[in-house]
Amino acid sequence: MQDSGDQRRKMGAFKSGLDWVYRSVFLFRQNPPKWLLHALLYATLFIMLPSIPVMPVLISLLIILFWPTFLALFMGVFREADLGRDTEPRELVEEIKPNFVKLITLGGVFLAYGILTGVMVRDEMVELNALVAGKAEAEIVMQQLLPLIFKMLLILTPMIMASWFSPMLVGFQGYGVLEAIKHSFWQCGRNLIAIIVAWSILSMSLFLVLLIAGLFVGIISAISALLGTFLMSLVVFAMLLLVTYFLLAIQYYSYRHVYYHPEAMAEAAADDATV
Repeated sequence: MQDSGDQRRKMGAFKSGLDWVYRSVFLFRQNPPKWLLHALLYATLFIMLPSIPVMPVLISLLIILFWPTFLALFMGVFREADLGRDTEPRELVEEIKPNFVKLITLGGVFLAYGILTGVMVRDEMVELNALVAGKAEAEIVMQQLLPLIFKMLLILTPMIMASWFSPMLVGFQGYGVLEAIKHSFWQCGRNLIAIIVAWSILSMSLFLVLLIAGLFVGIISAISALLGTFLMSLVVFAMLLLVTYFLLAIQYYSYRHVYYHPEAMAEAAADDATV
């Protein structure tokens, strides 16, 4: 009997992960330019800018500090589009304004954890940079890089779980910082299978797209190396935007699934109106 219940839960989790991806695709098809611009803004703020070598440390730290606030706003854009509402960004800002200090505090928690992560991998990074600067063989670099990647993933997993739901819980639902982090951990654990399913489907789909695009670019490169290089740069940039959009969309739909149920709320509002 217990095995049957476990099977049903696993199947339900699989269907949830599949549903999040399906809804993400459906939403993207409604307005691709909007969501690509949305992804470009997020990628510029939180991927490209912090990776610029000459970027001042203070700016990079401020980006992390304000990240939960911006993430809540980005999720708000998804929520409004999902509900078919054309809401101005300033209205979303007004909505989270009462919880702004708590969002900054949440950013401070993530900033402190990020600094701790940097300290924990500092020695490995120094060794890796020395190998690259010394033009070591690729095999030796990979031997140093793979354990570092594994260690980084292991260290960052708690932060991913803590930040998966907490910015929205703080920004839109008024949770306290520690309470939001606790809920985020708990719900990530409960919905781990669904999240893994959604990520796996996304990874496999994008890998196939990249493989097909790579073959096409390879053919073009055989004709013109310059054109092939240009096309490959476009493909990589397009993949970055698509990955960014779908990761954000999956995060929103998982939040919607766990904490926010538009259909149920609409039904409740309709029932209240008839009373």
